[in-house]
Amino acid sequence: MDTQIHASGTVPGMRRYLKTEEGGWRPDASSSLLVALREPDEADGASRLLDTLEAAGTVQEAFAERGAFAAPARLGVAREAAAGDLLIELGSVPNMSHPEAYRIEVGDYVRLIAADARAALHGLRTILQLLSSGGGELAHGVIEDEPVVGERALHLDIGRKFYPQEWILARIREMSELKLNTLQLHFSENEGFTFESERHPGVMSEQYLTKAQIREIIEEARRHRITLIPSLDSPGHLGWALRGRPDWLLRGANGEPAAGALDITNPEAVAFVLDLIDEYAELFEGSPYFHIGGDEFIDFGQFAAYPQLGAYARETLGIEGGTEVDAYVAYLNAVAEALEGRGFTVRAWNDGLYREGPEQKVELKTSVQIAYWTKWDRKMAPAQTFLDKGHKLINFNDAYFYYVLGEHAGYKYPTGEKIHDDWHPGLLPRISEEEPQEWQVPYPEELLGCSFSVWCDKPQAQNVEEVAAGLKGPLRAMAEKAWTGERRYADYAAFVQACEAAGLKG
Repeated sequence: MDTQIHASGTVPGMRRYLKTEEGGWRPDASSSLLVALREPDEADGASRLLDTLEAAGTVQEAFAERGAFAAPARLGVAREAAAGDLLIELGSVPNMSHPEAYRIEVGDYVRLIAADARAALHGLRTILQLLSSGGGELAHGVIEDEPVVGERALHLDIGRKFYPQEWILARIREMSELKLNTLQLHFSENEGFTFESERHPGVMSEQYLTKAQIREIIEEARRHRITLIPSLDSPGHLGWALRGRPDWLLRGANGEPAAGALDITNPEAVAFVLDLIDEYAELFEGSPYFHIGGDEFIDFGQFAAYPQLGAYARETLGIEGGTEVDAYVAYLNAVAEALEGRGFTVRAWNDGLYREGPEQKVELKTSVQIAYWTKWDRKMAPAQTFLDKGHKLINFNDAYFYYVLGEHAGYKYPTGEKIHDDWHPGLLPRISEEEPQEWQVPYPEELLGCSFSVWCDKPQAQNVEEVAAGLKGPLRAMAEKAWTGERRYADYAAFVQACEAAGLKG
């Protein structure tokens, strides 16, 4: 008996593949792809999976290219499965509890047991890649697979650079191949606003995605079981949306406006932003999360330059002894409450929160999840502080995952080699060269996952094709490490060979 654990052959790699007997499974055109009901009340789930397979198309097309499953997937029962068939069952996966867990039993026919439609797609991707790396055949045995962290994401700054709809759809399909599951679209920036607004058309850039196009993106993400997150940053990064209303910009004691910063003491200005957010909350009503930003509102070390914020906290908000920081946090809480009322879980960046220095009387709602991207300033709160305060956290480590166009602000384009060789999901932005922030396995439950980010600081530095090409290696490396939690290849060159063997293109 050949027992192989932590086998390669797929990207990301499988957690366990136990090859238990001689023989292999090889589908052909006459083989059937069946979706079975394990329980009578699972009919809706099975039907949704069929819809996913048909609508996404790419999985069945890939099987067809291998001469397998000429007929479309259909509902069936286990006793119908014959040699060469592939049977998918939705339901609990033995010995595993992760919502993306799946089990593949390879014999004369293959039985794929998946927790839900997303997990089933993961399992099908694994089968396709094993057919590619295994010469068209799967060795008999059992695969048990689940990710080490739940969220594996890509963030796109499409506010400063216009990305055509088809480019975004292509990224969704690419993410699905890598078992990535979350896409964040950041469409409002100081330099642009690329989503159509019917309530406030004056905010839009010359090039923008229409709501009809956005709905098609939402539908494509649904088909591939990719979670979409809208990101509308405030109270900073609003320069483009406020370009026609300079009176709504926050001004310092010297009268100078803070670039892109909303005057959160002005009810009319705040109402405008809340209405914008509400418009996109309607558009993305099926999304579980909404990212509200909160970063780089002002220089967070210079709150005293805006004394009206402190006066507003004390006199309008009624916070006894309130400071400028309290006005800022109270604003974030108000935005969060509005979105939570619509059913969203709210997220914000970390850099302005729980900093050393000013006394803070208003606590950020613990329901707000933290996108932890940097600790370049020693006064920024460590990651553990957010967990201690009751927040959940996503690792956006800017030292590994910030693809900044033009390599602006000292960033260098991320490489797959650096991510593959040095990073793991518990490695967070460091405090200094000698002071890492790192959690080891088993990771805290509050660590939800990780995200790669594209930022378009210098939008003309690369065209959209160059950005897509530049993402391939780093995204594959992140997908590998975020799923497995470990380094499995001797070097990056061996990992690249595994990608090629698994059938990943480019």
